[in-house]
Amino acid sequence: MKRWRCSNVFSDNPKSKTCPEQSRRIQNPKLMRSCALLIAALAILFFQLPAPLHAQSKPLREIKVGYPLGGSSSYFWVAYRSGSFEKHGLKLEPIYIRGGLMGIQAALSGDLPLQLQGASTVVAAWAQGAKEFQFIGAVGNRLDYVLVAHPSIKRPEDLKGKRIGVSQLGSSTDFIARVALRRLGLNSEKDVQIVGVGGQGDRWTALTTGQIQASVFQSPFTLKARKAGYPTFVDFSKEDFEYTVAGPVTTKSFIRAERETVMNFMRGLADGMDFYRDDRNKDRVIKYLGEYYRSNNTEELEETRRVYSQVTPGLPIVTAKAMENVIANDKNLAGMKLNVNELLDLSFLEQLAQERKSKPR
Repeated sequence: MKRWRCSNVFSDNPKSKTCPEQSRRIQNPKLMRSCALLIAALAILFFQLPAPLHAQSKPLREIKVGYPLGGSSSYFWVAYRSGSFEKHGLKLEPIYIRGGLMGIQAALSGDLPLQLQGASTVVAAWAQGAKEFQFIGAVGNRLDYVLVAHPSIKRPEDLKGKRIGVSQLGSSTDFIARVALRRLGLNSEKDVQIVGVGGQGDRWTALTTGQIQASVFQSPFTLKARKAGYPTFVDFSKEDFEYTVAGPVTTKSFIRAERETVMNFMRGLADGMDFYRDDRNKDRVIKYLGEYYRSNNTEELEETRRVYSQVTPGLPIVTAKAMENVIANDKNLAGMKLNVNELLDLSFLEQLAQERKSKPR
């Protein structure tokens, strides 16, 4: 008699399509239920995977993003270096912007439709007709600048006739320096000469070599000034002054064309800010800040991380009040009856908050 071999089991029934062991397995209800439950569990697990994991099957969206060199903007650099944007499908090419006006021009030309920018520069451009701009968040909602003077300046009135350095005329540092001078009873148009020098490092060099007699600084240069014994005449960081220092800015046309790209940028920025503040990442953050500031002074870098972890403790939130203060403290903007809500698009922050609420971290 011919015997049918199947899985090392022999059957004497040639008409049988299955071997006895297979038949027993197929008819085993417990085994069938277990298989069904396993398949269902795998399916649920797949559909519950975070969106970034699904996105990895797609090519990363390459995009250039402009940024300045400033304290709160270091959040962006850490987010970039920590890989937070890649997790949300973006491959960024950071482009350093020396001054706010250069960023405005690059945005309007379409070269850099997504940037980290100082609020005052964007508000001024928007008020003058550049209605394309939209602020979608902020990496700092408290003014944290300090007006530092050369040791030769003993009193605020000694600044009369002297040179005050800012990054670029018309930039946020220009605006903030003028606010500080008004606090000291000085007229920025008549009493001093405001000159464009460059970023904080350039301004610090100009101050220490006597090329300028005062400037405004953020951490870590505030620590440099304290250690060097340079006089401080205005310290906004000690005030609870709600003010949008800098934040992500884009255009209405870019939002219409690539809304999901903008949303993914905000997701990556928020994740990067969490990474920045997490003490478990301290060593890596200090390393990235060293790259950002081109510094290996650990004390100054740790000071920067400490300060900005406190200044912006949560999501990159921008508020109407902070933007209104930008306008109220600019003599050219204060009388224009501007509605800041037209400059803000809070939908990305609202979606980000909702996503985090539904998927607690």
